[in-house]
Amino acid sequence: MEEHVGPPSHVERPQRTAALVQKLKAAGLAARCWTLPPRRARDDELVLAHTEAHVAHIDGPPKDDEWQIGDNYYTAATPLAARTAAGCTVQAVEAVCSGQMQRAFAVVRPPGHHAECARAMGFCFFNNVAVAALAARRLGMEKVLVLDWDVHHGNGIEEILYGRADIMYISLHRGNGFYPGTGDIQDVGKDEGRGFNLNIPFPRGGFNDADYIAAFDLVLEPVIRAYAPDLIIVSAGFDAVQGDPLGGMNLTPQVYGHMADRLSRLAVGSKLVLALEGGYNLRMTAECGAECVKVLLGAKPVPLDSRGAWRPARETEQLLAEVAAAQAPFWPVLEPLSTKDGFSSAWGDYILSKQAEAALQLRRSPRAKSVL
Repeated sequence: MEEHVGPPSHVERPQRTAALVQKLKAAGLAARCWTLPPRRARDDELVLAHTEAHVAHIDGPPKDDEWQIGDNYYTAATPLAARTAAGCTVQAVEAVCSGQMQRAFAVVRPPGHHAECARAMGFCFFNNVAVAALAARRLGMEKVLVLDWDVHHGNGIEEILYGRADIMYISLHRGNGFYPGTGDIQDVGKDEGRGFNLNIPFPRGGFNDADYIAAFDLVLEPVIRAYAPDLIIVSAGFDAVQGDPLGGMNLTPQVYGHMADRLSRLAVGSKLVLALEGGYNLRMTAECGAECVKVLLGAKPVPLDSRGAWRPARETEQLLAEVAAAQAPFWPVLEPLSTKDGFSSAWGDYILSKQAEAALQLRRSPRAKSVL
């Protein structure tokens, strides 16, 4: 996968996976993990999500005019790298579904969540997570949840899974025209898949841990509990972290550990697979990945900053109210939040509870005791 190398200035570069692996080794985390043998995805797996023509096109030899396919670069090493990224993600899912292990992290590239059924885009060639989710269904998982916390909406996953009820797609991303310009609140699925597509598009950059935790507390966790997935696969992009050159968000590495911890307790049997998507600040991406692996190995997530953990932005209240109203027809658990008064009351109670938690945490901190 590291042989897929483009122009020197391109942010999707081999060092993304290399830096994460090096961080896991340096922190002593890699030595505590089983290493799965990498493999390339088979044709019968790729066509679960893609057309045969698309698979053949990506497999074909690069032509002079295909050095750049849209915003993707393409080299002689790309077909094998793309097949290996998808195959390793399927391999991780197979290991968890079979009971060989409870949780897994596929450290792969090129990423996949923008790749549509018949189109490569957004640095992505094959849709690693969509292929793996469909493979999980073939392995007997009745209900699969794909949660995408990459800062960009996973238009490819949404397109491939949009009409399904057996695989639910949830995305937290930056919206309001941010690349790729998809992922609206009202995109709830079609036909029997209505209600099984849930988007939370933050309207600008700069949102932080508190905003994502509020989304989990008020909307996502109740819906996921109601869905009761047999397996959760995370499109684990880390480009919403502070300092990322593309994302413009302000999450800390620690909040990714919190999200991973919650998801590990929401899947039936704690079956959880993370697959690397975006994340272009090498150091911060590695830090985020390490926080997630600590949780996958059973550690408690690092406490979030008590000064900001209960301060979501005002726009988040409006955003989550709109999401709850759009999804309430499909998820009765959100019905109390579906009206303006109902959500306003719940939001006020939520903020007060978070203020109380933060004050208690602050009183218990060593710094506070030294000041007292």
